[in-house]
Amino acid sequence: MTPAADGGAGMDPVPSAFWSSVHVTLMVMGVALNGESDMRTLNTSLVLGTVGAAGVIFAFAALQVLLPQVYQRSSKHKSIKDTDATEEYHLQVPTGMRWLDSLWKVWNTTPDDEVRLAGLDGWSLLEFVRLNLRIMSILGPFMLAVLLPLHFVASRESHNTLDFLSRLDIGNLPRNSWMLWFHAAVVWFVVTISAWQIKLAHDGFTERRYQWLATLPRPRSTTVMVRNIPPMYRSDSALKEYFDTVFSEETMQHTVERAYVIRRTGRLPQLVQQLRAARYDAAVLSNRINKVRQQGATEDGGQELELEKHRLAIANLRSRVAREQAAIEAAAQGPRPDQKVGSSSGFVTFTTILSQRLASREQCTRDVQAFRMFMAPDSHDVLYENLAEDDINASSWKWLGRLALVAVFLFWIPIVVAISGWTTLSSIQGTVPIVKKFVDAHPAMGNLLSGVLATAALKMFMAFLPNVLHAIITTTSHLKAGSVEQLKLQQWSAAFLLLFVVLVTSLGRGLTITFIIIMQEPAKIISLLAASLPSASHFYFNYVILGWLVLPLDLLRTGNLAKWFFYRKVCAFEEEEAKEYSEPEDVAYYGLGSRMARSLLMASIFFLFASCSPLIFVFTWVYFFLAQFVYGYLLLFCESKKPDTGGIFWVQAMDQLFIVLAIYVMLMVGVLRALTKEDIWLGPPAAAFASLLVLYMARREVNNLAFETLPLEEVVKAFRDSKDRTEHENMYIQPECDPMLVADE
Repeated sequence: MTPAADGGAGMDPVPSAFWSSVHVTLMVMGVALNGESDMRTLNTSLVLGTVGAAGVIFAFAALQVLLPQVYQRSSKHKSIKDTDATEEYHLQVPTGMRWLDSLWKVWNTTPDDEVRLAGLDGWSLLEFVRLNLRIMSILGPFMLAVLLPLHFVASRESHNTLDFLSRLDIGNLPRNSWMLWFHAAVVWFVVTISAWQIKLAHDGFTERRYQWLATLPRPRSTTVMVRNIPPMYRSDSALKEYFDTVFSEETMQHTVERAYVIRRTGRLPQLVQQLRAARYDAAVLSNRINKVRQQGATEDGGQELELEKHRLAIANLRSRVAREQAAIEAAAQGPRPDQKVGSSSGFVTFTTILSQRLASREQCTRDVQAFRMFMAPDSHDVLYENLAEDDINASSWKWLGRLALVAVFLFWIPIVVAISGWTTLSSIQGTVPIVKKFVDAHPAMGNLLSGVLATAALKMFMAFLPNVLHAIITTTSHLKAGSVEQLKLQQWSAAFLLLFVVLVTSLGRGLTITFIIIMQEPAKIISLLAASLPSASHFYFNYVILGWLVLPLDLLRTGNLAKWFFYRKVCAFEEEEAKEYSEPEDVAYYGLGSRMARSLLMASIFFLFASCSPLIFVFTWVYFFLAQFVYGYLLLFCESKKPDTGGIFWVQAMDQLFIVLAIYVMLMVGVLRALTKEDIWLGPPAAAFASLLVLYMARREVNNLAFETLPLEEVVKAFRDSKDRTEHENMYIQPECDPMLVADE
């Protein structure tokens, strides 16, 4: 039921015109308000989610045994030079548990193993999932054992006919009841437990961040990324000489090991792409010829001639690439910078960690914008093309990207409205007559299908979101590394999902008008939240339950599986070659940024409905329990290890979680105010509002912990320990300038 439906127990202090617009907005977005048929819809969702998840997990268990090339991390082809990430895992699976191999491995993996196998970023996602599980495991039993029975008993005083689910919600509490004070105390309980667990988890992250910083391999640990290099220093030799002069000691001992100015490579990337395409075509043709020979058939002489043409084209392209590389290197390494080749960005590698740390904090010239130094990203993750871009062009693209993102926010609802008309049950009945006949013969199924289709439609719309945002970010942002693009994707995806999945009920008259109303009367946001969110809680039960089915689908890796079969069967590649060409997964949907955002969305649904509809705990707990194993297996044992930011995803997720908790407090303040008989701010609403002080103190403690750089004393210790380490990653060099591209095959 909606809050406005109950004249005695209702909690709607806003005009009825708002409720009319809310109904329209929810209808077009596919979000259903609470109603009498919710229990039947919930049962359908439970069956679909449970059976579907079990079926997907069973299919994955079979596929990982039959096709380990797709569902296990390769030891020969890896995107990061890290032997720890691909070495044979030490856990021994008991005999007879081959089908449960993945479950056993994830369950017995330690946090140290997670950092080793997936990096600190991968550990951050898994720890974020566990953090939510811990919070829910503390709050959930209280919600189920105390809050649900109290809601059920209090609902007897309602004058309306209520279904079972509505009796468990907050909307039917008597006005001015002692339970309002109890709910204010529950808000304090939720906020205090959550803040406590966040603080403990962040302390653990900080320790692991320091360990990660102290053990960074060379040259990343001794390198700084330099932006805004003045024109006279835009060559390798000039840049190295400048930093040697500024930072070397009087003993004339060189402090700088290497300097690399990012080149403007002109047509070289296109030539390299042509070379790789020619090599690929030659490999496909060669494999087909070999396959024919193995089958004992007579090979086609035309194919041999075609292969020879490919080889001649490869030789020609190799020669052209080598000449371009030589010309670019001569200009970039010469004593006099070539402004057409040298860009304003580069990398300076120092001889020691201590030198790098001391240099990174200095202002080199009077111009504060010159020689700006940053921590170097992973050498495999650098987007050299973006760094070579002029600042003016990059700034123009950034503004265009911001406008595009704002446009997506403003026009998403109209787009969804246009599409949603095709996904309603009535539209499907008009298009597919057999569905209409089935619904006419089974009227009860009509209501069930309507509820499930609404939830599935919203999930389908949101599935396109990561690709849209990722395309905008990669095209316009000109960021320094791929992992930074994922961080941006996490920011925007989380905001978008929170607004258009959870807070959509508050957009009664559209995003723009609602924003204007809040700007004019900021306090209005509290009544908007209270008037709308609790009335759609049952829809989110189904949304989370269908997530039980959607989440395990990641395990099937359907895109990678299809590509592997294509390269293995059509192109006749060997298994390891097919594995290499079929990786990686789609970084827009399966990347860490998108996964973090979806996890935050589910956490938001739990927190925002924890007091209003405590039953949400059961469904979200199951989701995060599944996520622990799904993400655990994919990150640790299946997908390649990705470049590591050192847990910046975690830092962003904590900031976002604090925002969610603040929204929860404001929601409950509005609900308690609406349920207070005198309709005033004093009493339970004020008590609940005061819990924001706990959030403020917890957030300040979290932000006060330094994480970006090691304390100096630990840098000195890392400097001494690093003398015994000889491991080196690849050097910072643009892929198209790598001389190995034209090495003899």
